Amino acid sequence: MQILIYTRGLKIIDNVVNEEDKIMSEKLQTDFTEKIIASESMFEGRVFDVRVAEVELIDGSESLREIVDHNGGACVVALDSDQTIYFVEQYRISVDEAILEIPAGKIEVGEKHLICAQRELKEEIGITAKRWELLTKFYPTPGYCSEVIHVFLARDLTYGRPNLDPGEFLRVKEYKLDQALKMVINNQIKDSKTMLGILLTVQKIREEVLAESVEPGDDAYGE
Repeated sequence: MQILIYTRGLKIIDNVVNEEDKIMSEKLQTDFTEKIIASESMFEGRVFDVRVAEVELIDGSESLREIVDHNGGACVVALDSDQTIYFVEQYRISVDEAILEIPAGKIEVGEKHLICAQRELKEEIGITAKRWELLTKFYPTPGYCSEVIHVFLARDLTYGRPNLDPGEFLRVKEYKLDQALKMVINNQIKDSKTMLGILLTVQKIREEVLAESVEPGDDAYGE
């Protein structure tokens, strides 16, 4: 495997221009870690905090990093037996638009990710589930935010009444899984956690269908 490395606008491969670039090439192939020299809190909020960190880069130079510290979140694809998914539509003032999302919420300090997902599903839609599975966890905006979102799949659903937080206004909507996939492709669903949850659920269902169609001892490709 050939590794292409760029530093100060110079492309370095196996043949390096000088000893300094050779050292930099070796560093870039092993460790990109930035050393925090100092950090100053700029804002402490209800949802996240903001700080500015002074860092030392791997070439010895210094720079500033604006960092949003977030405790993380959890979201859930609630999938019915007939492959209906339950969504909430709510206004997001940051983008000045009503956004279609799967149920989600911020993880409280010390709270487990699954507990958060279960709580949000029950509060926002009134649904509880017997089967839970972690699909993935991901960084939605790693360029400046520490948030990690855990994406769960919930099945074997039981329906009740939602219990929204004060000041929370939303509409519950239902779409079939295949329709939701088309909405992702057509840019009708724009929320990243929702898009990822739908795509992973589609893949999960396809794998399960394939596994059920293969007899024990048979190869999935008929070999």
